[in-house]
Amino acid sequence: MKKNWIGAAMMVGVSVLAGLLLSQMWEQVLGQPAGGFSTPAPQVVMNVPAELPKCYVDFTTLPTVHGEIPRIRVITVVDTEAKRIAVYHMEMFTGQLQLRGVRDIQPDLMLNQFNATLPLPSEIVGELERFKGKK
Repeated sequence: MKKNWIGAAMMVGVSVLAGLLLSQMWEQVLGQPAGGFSTPAPQVVMNVPAELPKCYVDFTTLPTVHGEIPRIRVITVVDTEAKRIAVYHMEMFTGQLQLRGVRDIQPDLMLNQFNATLPLPSEIVGELERFKGKK
């Protein structure tokens, strides 16, 4: 019984430490606190800085049935240098952190289109080229 308690205490400690680390990364990258358990408002980047930060961190909560308290926070970390993304689920009541997936996104970014809807990107490019030809 004692070993289970020690293991559980270590898991909580590691989860809290990881949450604090991710929260600190959020503040360093975006210059704003991660803040409570509310979902931050989406931001649109209009002027891309000359030098991109090494990492972006995003916190969102999974949608729930109307009236339910959100239980899972999704933490997404994007490494802009390695072009890799990692997704974590954090149980908001216990602080337990689970790595849900890691992926090298560089091959994805090399695709011209995938799962696109009409008008396809190639059709838009064609229209733009025709428009330039008329001027």
